Amino acid sequence: MPSERGDRFHLLGNAVVSASTACVYGGTMAVANERRYGTLGAVLLSPRHRAPLWFGRALPYVLNGLLISVFTLTAATLLLGLRIPVGALPGLAAVLLAASGGCSVFGLALGALGLRFRDVFLVSNVAASVLLLLTGENVPREALPEWMRAVGDVLPLTHAAEAARELSAGGGLDRGRLGAEPATGAGYAVLAVVLLAVFERGSRRRATFDLM
Repeated sequence: MPSERGDRFHLLGNAVVSASTACVYGGTMAVANERRYGTLGAVLLSPRHRAPLWFGRALPYVLNGLLISVFTLTAATLLLGLRIPVGALPGLAAVLLAASGGCSVFGLALGALGLRFRDVFLVSNVAASVLLLLTGENVPREALPEWMRAVGDVLPLTHAAEAARELSAGGGLDRGRLGAEPATGAGYAVLAVVLLAVFERGSRRRATFDLM
């Protein structure tokens, strides 16, 4: 049976962070692969608005991340004895969905950097390590220096992990923490749109200059 501050802490934290691999790398490659496989020009020439186009490509990774988190929680329950109140399941599903969504748009913002930098995998690897360290999934946030906690507050998954642990302990859904997760994701969504627009304009200017 998991202890309240030991096994439960890590099982819930890892269930939340397990979505990050699919969401961060998926969101990143949704943009970066267009450049890698030479299809970016066709995308940029499309008359469609850019935001729905890019966010539509990130949507499958949100669902994939949610599925991975649910699978991880199910395995923890069946194999490691994690106990979650039945009444907490709807709230937990909302928390995991918000975590997957925020993480995917975070990956999309990283993918925008792939339009400018050649090695986008380096950016993704560093970002995944930062999420693992600073969001409190495996390392208690109170054990981190203050500046690390401040960075963790503006990263996806941080508030979702805290809300998931409180729900599993029977404490009810903290709407403030639940709301903080999509709010963080919205910030990264805006950042992704801005970066994609800036880098697209820069690419068009360089292409025009090269033709002169």
